[in-house]
Amino acid sequence: MSLDSWMEREPKQFDYLHRLMGYTMLSLILVVYYYTSPDTNYQIYLPLFLGFLILIIPKLSHWLQYRFNNRIRANVMFIIDIVVVAICLSAVHLNLVLTFAAIFVLLYTAINIRTSFVVASLASLIGATVFYICNIFVFGFGEYFEHTSSELTVLAFLCMITYFGVGSVYQSKRIRYSIGRKDYYYAQMNRYMEFANQLSRYAPLQLWQSIMKGEAEAKIEYKRKKMTIFFSDIQGFTELSETLIPDDLAFLLNDYLSHMTEIAKQYEATVDKFMGDAILIFFGDPTTQGVEQDAKTCVEMAIAMRQQMKLLRERWIKMGYPPLHIRMGISTGYCHVGNYGAAHRMAYTIVGRDANLAARLQSAAEVDEILLSDETYKLIKNDYLCAPKAPIFLKGINGPVRTWQVMEKYTASKSDYQRWFDYEYKGFHLLLNLDEVQNFEYPELINVLEKMIKRIHTQQKLMNSQGIVKLKLEDEIIVDEVK
Repeated sequence: MSLDSWMEREPKQFDYLHRLMGYTMLSLILVVYYYTSPDTNYQIYLPLFLGFLILIIPKLSHWLQYRFNNRIRANVMFIIDIVVVAICLSAVHLNLVLTFAAIFVLLYTAINIRTSFVVASLASLIGATVFYICNIFVFGFGEYFEHTSSELTVLAFLCMITYFGVGSVYQSKRIRYSIGRKDYYYAQMNRYMEFANQLSRYAPLQLWQSIMKGEAEAKIEYKRKKMTIFFSDIQGFTELSETLIPDDLAFLLNDYLSHMTEIAKQYEATVDKFMGDAILIFFGDPTTQGVEQDAKTCVEMAIAMRQQMKLLRERWIKMGYPPLHIRMGISTGYCHVGNYGAAHRMAYTIVGRDANLAARLQSAAEVDEILLSDETYKLIKNDYLCAPKAPIFLKGINGPVRTWQVMEKYTASKSDYQRWFDYEYKGFHLLLNLDEVQNFEYPELINVLEKMIKRIHTQQKLMNSQGIVKLKLEDEIIVDEVK
């Protein structure tokens, strides 16, 4: 087996091959020591013992890995190595060169497998115990740290350099291999992220983020929630498509949809789908700020879209295109939202009466008008100025539908636009609910208020600052009233 093939093996396999190399080198040193040193007896049998260990170590290593873990396996193998080296050092009577060579190899092994101080200390204690047991019962006590013969010195250094060299080459190759795998996985991860980023454009951003975070699963399911639904389209776009060439039509449509989608993204809306020039957007799933705040955010988004449409219209006119206008409908109510379709092809969308109502309100809206359902109006009326419209009958909706036109958001003092007045002060009580007043009643109401103001002015002229009647002005007042 070539060295390169060793380098390609898994760490556990190389660990066994490296240990086999070490035990073979120990066997060779013991054989040379047996024939070159006096007073030897049982050293020649140690290579057989090391061969037996090489046979049983794979099964023992596999059992330790299965029964415990890789850390325990490595520590037990290190202790076995310590015991083997202790036996061999006892056999050579702590020969000076061989002892230092063995210590260097053990230090290299301990550093290589990251042995803890506790394990190293325990292994050293076990090794010392085995060393003295072998001295007492097998090899006897001889002269320690004897001068090493030239043959053993050369052989020991060759074995040590070979052992270190093979291990170092393997470690360097493993490092390069790990770096290559890391670079490969980073490249694959970036590639998958690019694919995911491209695929995310075909699904709502919030849904894609929920799936990537593990908060949602791509399976057929739905839930019932109260949501605010927005529907819009370009007025007269169907007729325009018959007069423009496909390239110009595609430019206008993509320009419009890209700007509207960017606005929806800023308001964290869920863009459901595009149907030609129509856009279906909803608030309330998969993220929500509460039903009331979702409705307010939706209306604010619609106003921003209407303003953006004015800018686009001016730009398109300068480019030679006809002026285009937008119509919008907003409704709030309970809908079913989730994944619909089949296991291999599904769509994340909403189903319900209010989704249909938003589409019908958009169809009934005037040019550049934002038309609200009554439920949505009740949620946003404190923050937005809305004008009531006559109830209308819509296709697919039972009964008349009360609608409201969004004018603008309150920017001045709230009292300038509030629809409920209840003011009482020393004989004066004003109770006014504009929600109960119809448009045709406004002139009569203004006339009554003007008479009240005129009467207060007259009373002010009759009284001085102390509240006393000004008698000298009586004739003048009578004259004024005659006139």
